[in-house]
Amino acid sequence: MKNNKNISRKDRLKSKRLAPANYLIVCEGKQTEPNYFNGLKKKINKNYGSKVDVLIPNIEIKGTGENTTALVKYTDKFVNYSNKRYGQVWVVFDKDDYSNDQFDKAIRTCDYNVAWSNPNFELWILCHFKRVTKYISKDDILKELDKEFQKNGLGEYKKNDEKVFEKVTSDEKIHMAIDNCKLMEKINENGQASQRNPMTQVYKVVEGLKEYLD
Repeated sequence: MKNNKNISRKDRLKSKRLAPANYLIVCEGKQTEPNYFNGLKKKINKNYGSKVDVLIPNIEIKGTGENTTALVKYTDKFVNYSNKRYGQVWVVFDKDDYSNDQFDKAIRTCDYNVAWSNPNFELWILCHFKRVTKYISKDDILKELDKEFQKNGLGEYKKNDEKVFEKVTSDEKIHMAIDNCKLMEKINENGQASQRNPMTQVYKVVEGLKEYLD
């Protein structure tokens, strides 16, 4: 008689190796976000092969609202002209210095999944270390991140750290980050995205892939 438990595990591994739909992750930033997602991609490739595409758009970030709109248009053009089909397309951008109207309109008019953060992507990284339940500025997030990095023996926090994913996801911290975001979302669930500080939807991208990170 075959061991059903072993069969189940084998089937799960086989399913994982077949991979989910192709992902396209288009980031507003050129450092922190791509570095984090490239680390995620590297981890998945190490475990199950190449399954995730991370595209860094060749745009200049000005924080005027124009680049967020351009980011969405760039994504649309890339998807339409690509020979590859994507089951999941995510556009990643922050509230940062955009006006409330610019930020909310960008989210509302985007035809793809939007992993927005208010105030910034670093809030997602901070959630790997602690809960954030009250309004926080982008400057305070950077200060808190630096404290957590040094407290955990990771040195100073740097936006261009290519090892940021490996550093913040050790010891099951990625699961804690997702849980912290869900709590944050529950506490701060009403209103437009521009009014929901603190909140980040980046956890939804990672949650969809977390089984491939174990």
